[in-house]
Amino acid sequence: MTIKSRLSSVGFSLSFRLFYALFLSVLLLFLVNATISNRVQSRVLEQQVKGDAYRASDLIRQSLLASMMRNERERTYDMITVLGTEPGVEVIRIYNKRGQIKFSSRSAEIGTAVDLQAEACNVCHASSRPLEAVPSNERARVYRKDASHRVLGLINPIHNDASCVSAACHARAGDQSVLGVLDVQMSLEVLDRSLALSRRQTYLLVVGIVFVSLLLMAGVVYRAVHRPIQQLRRGTEAVARGELDVEIPAKRHDELGALAESFNRMARNLKAADTELREWSHTLEDRVRDKTVELEQIHQQMVFVEKAASMGKLAATVAHELNNPLSGIVIYAKLSSKRLGLVLPEGPIKRQVLDNLELIRSESMRCGNIVRDLLTYARSGRGEFQPVHLHEIIGRALKLTEHHIALGEIQTTAELALADDEVVGDAEQLVQALVALLINAAEAMPEGGQLVVRTCAPGGDESRTVCFSVRDTGVGIPESVRDRIFDPFFSTKTETKGVGLGLAVVYGIVQRHEGDIRMTSAVGKGTTFTITIPRDPERMGRARAAAGVEVANV
Repeated sequence: MTIKSRLSSVGFSLSFRLFYALFLSVLLLFLVNATISNRVQSRVLEQQVKGDAYRASDLIRQSLLASMMRNERERTYDMITVLGTEPGVEVIRIYNKRGQIKFSSRSAEIGTAVDLQAEACNVCHASSRPLEAVPSNERARVYRKDASHRVLGLINPIHNDASCVSAACHARAGDQSVLGVLDVQMSLEVLDRSLALSRRQTYLLVVGIVFVSLLLMAGVVYRAVHRPIQQLRRGTEAVARGELDVEIPAKRHDELGALAESFNRMARNLKAADTELREWSHTLEDRVRDKTVELEQIHQQMVFVEKAASMGKLAATVAHELNNPLSGIVIYAKLSSKRLGLVLPEGPIKRQVLDNLELIRSESMRCGNIVRDLLTYARSGRGEFQPVHLHEIIGRALKLTEHHIALGEIQTTAELALADDEVVGDAEQLVQALVALLINAAEAMPEGGQLVVRTCAPGGDESRTVCFSVRDTGVGIPESVRDRIFDPFFSTKTETKGVGLGLAVVYGIVQRHEGDIRMTSAVGKGTTFTITIPRDPERMGRARAAAGVEVANV
C-alpha cells in the first residue's frame, strides 16, 4: 500500500473524523473563550484606567485651583509643566470657553485654538448652546495617536463657582457657568503592552491546553474507537478469507464490546456451520465413493452377464451339436474294445489296439465333460431352489473329489463351524461349484499340500448369510491375471488340463444364488476362495433390486 493510499484511508476513517471533529470543537471553544476573556479583560482594565484618570484629573484640577484663584499664572504653568513630565502623561491643557489654549505642558501650544467641532469638543458644542455639564461616561475619549500606542483623553470642566466670581481675575464673568476645560491626555502604551502580553499568554495557554487536549483526545479516540474498530475490521477480513478461528477481545461493556461479542458469536456459529458442512461433504463423498463402487460392481456384473449371455448361446449351440457324436464315439469305443479283446490274439498288437481305443474313449469323455460344462454355463435358470444343508453338500463334494485329491497326496481338513447350516438353494449347483473349486485347488498343488474347507457366519451373524471357503497351499495366482480368472475360457492351466470354464461356472452359480465370491492369493503360498450366500436368495434379490433403484436415483 502506497503512502498516498494510506493517508487517504486514514483521512476517511471513522476515528480520524471523530478526532478531527472533537479537535475543531475544542479549538473553537478555547479560541472563543480566549477572545471573550481578552475583550472582557481589556474593557475592565480600560474602565479601571479611566477611573484612575478621572481621579488624577480631579486631583490636577484641585491642585491648580488655588494658584488659579490667586491668578498665579507662572506657578500654574510650572505645575502643569511638572505634571506633564510624569510617566504616562502625554499633555495637560487648559482651554477657555472659546477653545483657546491658555495653559499647556507643551509651551508651543499656548495661545493656539482648537476646532470646537472636533471629536473631543463635539460632546459639549454639538448644539448652539454648549452644555453646562457633561456626563462622566462621556468625558473620556480614546484615540490612537500613531501606530505605536493609544491615548486616553479626559475633559474636566472648570465651573464658575462662587469663589471664582469673587476672585479678582473673574470679576466680570458672573454670568458664565463654565470658565474653561482641563484636558488631561494620558498614554495607554503600558496598558496596550500589558494587554498584548496578556493576549499572547492567553493564546499560548490556549495552544498548550489544546495540544494537551489533542493528546488526550487522540489517546481516548485510539483506545475507545480506533483500536476496537481495527480489531473488528481485521476480524471481518479474516472471516472473509475463511479463517473462522478468529476471536476479538470483548472486555468492554459498551456498544463496541457488545458488537465484538456478537462478532465472536457469529464467527463461532460460522465455524460450527462450516465444520458441519465439511462433515456432510466428507460423508457425501464417502457415500458417493461407496455408490460408485457399487455402480462399478453392477457394471462389471452387467458386462459379465452380457458376455455370459452371448457366450452361453454359443456354448449351448456347440454343446448340443457335439453331445450326440461324442456319446456315439464313447459307446462304440467301449463296444469295439470289448469285441476286439475277445477276437484278437494276445500280443503287442492287441495291447496297442486296446490302448488306442481307451485313449479314444477317455478323450471323448473329456470332451463330454467340456460339453457338460458348456451346457451348465449356458443354462440361465435358477434351478430347483429348496432348503438344503450346507455341511451335507460339502461332504458330497469332498466325497466326489476324494479319489482325485488322494492321488495328489493332499491332506484335507474340514472346519464346519455353522450351528445352523440350512440354506435355500440348488443342491446340485452348489455341489458342482464346490467340486470345481476343490479340483482347482488340488491341481494347484502338484507336489501335495494342505486343503482346508471351512464354513462360517460373516461378522458372527448367522441369521442372514453364511459363507464357505476353500483354501490351498499351492502355487497361487499371479496378480496380473487375477482380474480375469472368472472370465469364460480363461485359464492358467495347460490345454490338457481344461478350457477355462470352471471358475466361470462357479461365478454363475454364485450369482444365481444372489451371493458373492472373493479370492485372495499369494504367489507361492496359496489361494483362498470364499463364497458368501444368503439364507434366502429371493429376499436378498428383492433387497438388491431396491438398492439398485436407490443407486440409480443418486
